[in-house]
Amino acid sequence: MTQTESIDGGAAQRMFGAQAAEYAASAVHSSDHRLDTVRRFTPAAGQPWAIDLGTGAGFTAFSIADCADRVVASDLTREMLDETRRLGRERQLSNLLLLQNQAEALPIATESIDLITCRAAGHHFADLGAALDEVRRVLKPGGALVMADSVSPEEDDLYRWFNDVELRRDYSHIENRKVSVLEGMLADRGLRVAARELTATYMTFNAWVARTATPAAEVAALRRDFLAASQSIKDAFLIAETADGQDLSFAWPCLIFRAVKG
Repeated sequence: MTQTESIDGGAAQRMFGAQAAEYAASAVHSSDHRLDTVRRFTPAAGQPWAIDLGTGAGFTAFSIADCADRVVASDLTREMLDETRRLGRERQLSNLLLLQNQAEALPIATESIDLITCRAAGHHFADLGAALDEVRRVLKPGGALVMADSVSPEEDDLYRWFNDVELRRDYSHIENRKVSVLEGMLADRGLRVAARELTATYMTFNAWVARTATPAAEVAALRRDFLAASQSIKDAFLIAETADGQDLSFAWPCLIFRAVKG
C-alpha cells in the first residue's frame, strides 16, 4: 500500500483525524445495509481500476476489493488512512492503494477509472459539485459512480432542522441535500441514474454524539431539541425515546444509487 498527497483538509481533517479510531470501530460504518446495497450496485469482478472517495476507515473500499484489479482508498485525513492500512492488512488485501487527497481535486488521469464508490461522505465534501465534476472527468465512458449518502426530505422545515442538528453535532458537516437537488446535480453532469434505493440509517443518540466527541453542553441541548421537536419532525426521522428513557432512537433518510457516465 502507498499513501501520497498530504493536504490540509480544514474542519473535516480536524474532526476525523481526532475521531478516526471511533469510526473504525463504528458498526454503522463497518457493516450495515448501505454497504450491502453499494456492493450489490457495483459491477461484477473484472474492473481494472476502482476508487472509493471519502473512504474513512476503508470499509467500502474493502467491500469492492474483489471487483477490481486495483482499488484506491482516498481520503483527506491521514489518521483515517492509517486505520484503512491497518484494517486492510488484517484482511490481507493485496490490491489496495491509499491516497490522501480531496475529492474535489483528484490527481488521477482523465477517463482512467472504471468504478467510483462513495458512502456516507458526500455531506462532508466542501464542494460536492466540484467532487462530481471530478467524478465525471476521471470516469471512463460507461463507468459508474455508486454512492450512498444521507439526504433530506423535500420539506424546507425538515431540511433546516436536519442540517441544524447535524452541524451542531459535527462541525465538519456541510449539507444533507434534498433528493431532488442531488439528482439534479447528477443530471447536470451527464451522470444517468441507472438504479436507486431510498432507505434509512437507524441510529441511537448516545452513540451518534459520542462518535464525534460532541461537547457535553451541546449534547444536552441537542437531546432537548430532539425531545421537543414537532410531531412532523419526529415522524419524518422516527425519533423516539428508548424504553429505559436513557437514549433516543432515530433514522436518517439515505439515498443509494448507481449513476453511469454517458
